[in-house]
Amino acid sequence: SGRDQIDTTAIMVVKTYSVSCHCGRVQAKFRREQYLPLTAWDCNCSDCSKRRNVHFMVRMSEFWLVENGPDNIDAATTEDDSYNTTTSMLALEKFEKETILYQWGTKTAVRQFCRTCGILPFYIPRSNQDGYAITLPCVDWGEDGLPKTEIRSFDGVNWEQSHVGTGIAKETALKGKDISPSAKN
Repeated sequence: SGRDQIDTTAIMVVKTYSVSCHCGRVQAKFRREQYLPLTAWDCNCSDCSKRRNVHFMVRMSEFWLVENGPDNIDAATTEDDSYNTTTSMLALEKFEKETILYQWGTKTAVRQFCRTCGILPFYIPRSNQDGYAITLPCVDWGEDGLPKTEIRSFDGVNWEQSHVGTGIAKETALKGKDISPSAKN
C-alpha cells in the first residue's frame, strides 16, 4: 500500500563511491548523500572544452586517495570501513608516481593526469580550492546508477564573472549538514 512506501528523499544515506582513470592506476573515493541531486558543471575554458570535462564538486574532507591497483577497483558501498577518509602515505606516493602535473594560466588548479592512460578523474579546481572536481564519467556509481543530475554551464572564458554569478564556490563550502564520520553516531 502507499503508506508502506518509504520517501527516500527524507532519509540521509551516506555512501562511498569510487572514481578512477581508464586504466585504474589513479583511484580515489568520496562520500556523498545517496539521494541528493547532483550539480555537474560543463566548463568552456580552453582546457575543459578540449577534454569535454563535465565535473561535480566534493569537499576535501569527503575525498581520499586509495592505493588499489588497476585490477582492484571498488564500487559504491555503505560499509563502515568506508568512513576511513584519510589518504595513506602509500596511496599518496602511488598517486605522485602514476600522475603528471599540468598547470597553465594562473596555475591555481592542480591537474594531475594519469601517466598511462592520460585521463584526469579528479583535480583541485581554481573555483573550489577547498574541494575536488570529480570527472562525472569516471565515477563508479554502483547499482544505484547516476543520481539525478543537473548539468550547469560555467563560463570559464569569463572566469571571474562566472565564478561570482554561478555560486560554484558554494558547492564545497561547509553547509548545514555534516556527513563526516563523527556525524554518523
